[in-house]
Amino acid sequence: MANLKFAKNKKKRAVEPVKQFKILIVDDEESVHEITDSAIDSMDFLGFAVEVLHALSAKEAIKILDEEDDIAIAFVDVVMETPEAGLELIDYIRHEQNNLKIRLIIRTGQANNFSQIEIVKKYDINDFKEKTELTIERLYTTIRSAIKQYEQIIELDNKYKDTYNQLTTNRLTKLPNRLKLIEDLSAQKSKTLILIDIVSFSFINETSGFEVGDYILKEFGVFLLNIYGEDFDVYHLYGDVFGLVPKTDNMIGLQEYVQKIKEDIGKIHFITNNFNKTIDTTIGVVHQSTDNVIKKAELALKEARNNGKNKIQFYNGDMKIIKHIQQVSFWAPIIKEAIKNNNLLAYTQPIYDAQTHKIHKYELLVRLKHDDKIYTPYHFLEAASSSGQLYRIFQFMFEEACKLAAKTGKMFSVNIGDSDLSEPDLFTFISTTLKRYKVDTSLLTLEILEYKSIGNDNDVKDTINKIHALGISFAIDDFGVQCSNFAQIKNIPVDTIKIDGSFIKEINRSKNSFTIAKTIVVFAKETGIKIVAEFVCNKEVYEVVKKLGIDYVQGYYFAEPTLELLEEKK
Repeated sequence: MANLKFAKNKKKRAVEPVKQFKILIVDDEESVHEITDSAIDSMDFLGFAVEVLHALSAKEAIKILDEEDDIAIAFVDVVMETPEAGLELIDYIRHEQNNLKIRLIIRTGQANNFSQIEIVKKYDINDFKEKTELTIERLYTTIRSAIKQYEQIIELDNKYKDTYNQLTTNRLTKLPNRLKLIEDLSAQKSKTLILIDIVSFSFINETSGFEVGDYILKEFGVFLLNIYGEDFDVYHLYGDVFGLVPKTDNMIGLQEYVQKIKEDIGKIHFITNNFNKTIDTTIGVVHQSTDNVIKKAELALKEARNNGKNKIQFYNGDMKIIKHIQQVSFWAPIIKEAIKNNNLLAYTQPIYDAQTHKIHKYELLVRLKHDDKIYTPYHFLEAASSSGQLYRIFQFMFEEACKLAAKTGKMFSVNIGDSDLSEPDLFTFISTTLKRYKVDTSLLTLEILEYKSIGNDNDVKDTINKIHALGISFAIDDFGVQCSNFAQIKNIPVDTIKIDGSFIKEINRSKNSFTIAKTIVVFAKETGIKIVAEFVCNKEVYEVVKKLGIDYVQGYYFAEPTLELLEEKK
């Protein structure tokens, strides 16, 4: 060690250093510590100062490193209590502590005994010096270079942390978001997740304003954190959906706990800007699952919503939504292939004049051929809607109607859904198809399937009016269920009403069904709208329908749907 000497540097340190960095000296020779400490003390680092820490063994160094997480540089001797103690320490730093920030400089009196290149590559070593060659000038430049690199690493790490926090934190509530939940759940084996959705939150935003909505979300997050934060990790996944993950795997009485959470939430009064109300919640829970935890909890939440507001649903394989997904997964590719390979079929069912029994027009009803079997829409229509293929089916059916009308001169009607009416190219498609087949538009009717109210959608109303102006008639199918039908009639041009079959097939034995049908008939007569009774299944039903003065009838009592056009009986 006689050669390890540094000349005294007369320069003084900065009086008020801007930054301070920690340097750890790890060496089993006390003289190395004294000389290095003295040399560093004499240096002027221009803008920053250093604090020197000392360890006489790898074991002591590990203790210091476990307590101090902001050491910038470590000077490490290789041969200490064991021949490779220094290398084992470096391995501990990089692989056990996973500390990739600290800059490592190896100083040894036996450098030739080690493969420097391999060690530098494996452990990201800044420098590899023999003790005799580390002069005061080299020590100074080594420290400055290592500090600069350490600062760059810290800066990048801080930027990463800032970006990570932005990506994994909900901006409004400052709670961990869905991305953080995914990350946290991936570290657990058996996972439980409670999803909480605020009922009718969009209505609160619309009626009370977004400020009130934001206030409720923030206060709701604070409530969950304050009340349940001891037992659960709290997340704000998105919108008005929050999540709770138990901090223990073996939570006893989860169902009772979830019910209590729901009751506790129902007691909160949110008071701000003339808003003073409690809120209802829908809750979906998945318990001790090992995979697809968030997806399962979201499915349970959706099932709870479908079952009605203010419900709790634990995930299970028998949920209706699971069966729906299975149905969609099964039918969606079959529908796609049927469209591609012309395996959609247009069946026709006559609609008769109720008084004369003459065929008034035909309704086109879609069928699907698969594996030499013919399937009705009952099997595949919902899957077509969920998989975005309903409009393509409508296009096929409308084109078939145009072909038949142009060929036979008879009248045909085709079903059209509210989603079809929202398609931006609908009018263009219809007008182009009419021109292609040179069809008389008075022979065509579009029957609007009543899935939701469309009368208040200005774009849809404009489209309907434009199509109606071409000469195509409109009918409302399944009239009397689901939506406010009378309001729709006021807003769109309606030529025909088809009374829903659930009323017609019971009209001869249900007073309520008879009353509803009679009310619709009176209304239609007053407004000049024609009426069709569908699902006329027997003579008794037909006789009641006829006496009510309904204009047209359709059903198995008269004719079933067929692939070939049923001609008038002579």
